[in-house]
Amino acid sequence: MQIKPLWKRTLWHLDQSLDSNQAWRPLLWPLALGLFFILLFWLIGLLWPLSPLTLSTAGGVPRWVETTALFLNAGQFPLRSQLPFLFQALIAIVGTAAFTALFVAILTIVLTNRLDNYRKGLSRYYFENHILVLGGSREVVNLFLNPDSLSIIQGQTVLILTEGDARQLREYLLANLPDSGRTVPFVVYHGQRTNQSALRSCQIELASHIFILGEDNETDHDSLNIACWNAMRHLRSNATQIAQCFLYVDQYISGQLLRSLPQESHTNLETTVINRYENIARQTLIRNTSVADHLTLDRLLLAADSHRLVHLVIVGMTPMGAAFATTAAQICHFPNFNPADSRPLRTRITFIDPRADLLIDNFKTRYQNLFNLSHITLRTDASGWQSSRPDNAYGDFLDIEWEFLKGHVSQEWIRDRLTSYTRDENQVLSISFCNDTAQRNLNDALSLPPSYFSLGDSGEPNTATPVVFIYQPGNGTVALAAQNEIPRYHNLVPFGMNNGSIDPFLSASILRAKRYNYVCHKVDNGKTITTVPSETQALNSLWCQLSIPEKSSAIHAGEILPVLMRNTPLSYCEPNIPIADDSLLDTLARISHQRWMTEMLLEGYAPMPADQRRRLNQALLCDDEGTRQEAVILNKRNASLHHILKDIAPYDELPDTLRQHYRTVASHCRMSS
Repeated sequence: MQIKPLWKRTLWHLDQSLDSNQAWRPLLWPLALGLFFILLFWLIGLLWPLSPLTLSTAGGVPRWVETTALFLNAGQFPLRSQLPFLFQALIAIVGTAAFTALFVAILTIVLTNRLDNYRKGLSRYYFENHILVLGGSREVVNLFLNPDSLSIIQGQTVLILTEGDARQLREYLLANLPDSGRTVPFVVYHGQRTNQSALRSCQIELASHIFILGEDNETDHDSLNIACWNAMRHLRSNATQIAQCFLYVDQYISGQLLRSLPQESHTNLETTVINRYENIARQTLIRNTSVADHLTLDRLLLAADSHRLVHLVIVGMTPMGAAFATTAAQICHFPNFNPADSRPLRTRITFIDPRADLLIDNFKTRYQNLFNLSHITLRTDASGWQSSRPDNAYGDFLDIEWEFLKGHVSQEWIRDRLTSYTRDENQVLSISFCNDTAQRNLNDALSLPPSYFSLGDSGEPNTATPVVFIYQPGNGTVALAAQNEIPRYHNLVPFGMNNGSIDPFLSASILRAKRYNYVCHKVDNGKTITTVPSETQALNSLWCQLSIPEKSSAIHAGEILPVLMRNTPLSYCEPNIPIADDSLLDTLARISHQRWMTEMLLEGYAPMPADQRRRLNQALLCDDEGTRQEAVILNKRNASLHHILKDIAPYDELPDTLRQHYRTVASHCRMSS
């Protein structure tokens, strides 16, 4: 091999090692070079002929010792040695230049590279029982802001894997962390969350909690998060401990597909699928119900004898608007709804959008089974409108109806209609601005007709005043200031600010869902319930047996249950004693069934035509064993393969066993919530 190619290749290996984050590799170069020259000088010193002593008697010191001493410390020149001055000088010069100086220079480079690699997120460490965050979204800072997530990460190390600039993310976190979050150690890795090698470097099989957040402004956010989740499940197949995993998605269809997966106990993961928009809507409409009764959708006005209905107006058919509507559709079930009335008091959800006539088709297609059973009205101007009713083959028994207005809130006919809503004393009115721009939402909200910001005679908030929800993605400082400082805007409710996606009540919701699942399990097995465990560990064995959709359903039921009970007379019921009032149990059972039907329809399940479901119910109660078994198999096949549920039906048509199940679960609702 020619010298030049060999020399160039050697220089390439040198540059590679100097750029490496492995400290030992670049240090090998001065050590190897120093060893080479020491051996060379040893050999020369052994072969050099003896000469008279230069300064004084050298004694019995071996020449290799003299050579090594000169090489490592040029300050000893000249030695009392038989070696000539020129040879000693050569050893000292080579030792200083080729070893000492080179070693110090490379050590400096190594330390500089080490620090630079740490800042770039290229260094790797070892952790166990740590918090793993996959994705460098700015939402990461909210883990340190919310009391719920902070209680999870407190005392543990937070490891963040990002595809972006690790240094910028670290600086952003340090600039925005509160005092409570600064005590939590965190480290940022650079790497792709879908890469198995990068996931292994995070000790993913040893993590106790995993948050799959993704990056900011990703066009394929959900796909990458799901791919990361699949890779993680594979890597954790041999893990010895169960990890809590929170998988964040943005699109409705992503969550729907994930909730169709079977149970995952073999993967040692307890996955909770979280749609970012739905999560913000639930925090606003459900978790805030205990804050101020006059800022909720129902205002505690929908008792069994009430002649009012809830009316929610949503401005903007955006993902946030759709999530707000579907969340309201799941919680707005009230005891004053009776499908047998000539004009049942249904919850009304109205959308206002300049493209409502176009977007309504997308919306109806997404929730086709729900809209097949719903009353729908589309208004294109002050006088033009068209409507549709539920298919007669299924029946008319849902307590939700829909209205779509094509226009903008600044148009005169829209403003006239908004004003007419406030004059209708039979409506409990709320309006939500859900466009994608915070400033636009605030401007439109503050431009509402004056009747939306009226105060009572005493100047205090009252339940007759509409609630105005304002979506403020990013920062809601101005909206919060208007709400807190200006009495006129007391009924503004900004939501979706910086800490909107990370749920501060998530742990409580999951625990409530586990308690609800415990009650349902005991009821289904005919066992007496004397108490419901309050510790998570005591409920985990039953929870791990559930599939992702069953867990999701239990979370919905558990967190919505207290909202459904708000308008029923439960104040006299003891929290830890089963309810015995038959009339109250019947009301709670009917409400629970309406909620369950809405949830199933939103999840994509279809109803069965009325005549078919009646025949199937009769077959299930048949005395003939063969006919009954065939009906059981058919019912399971319809549910699992075709997503058709016979129990999406009026409450009075349900089999006695199912109605009794609802009543028994309702009797323990105070215990499970």
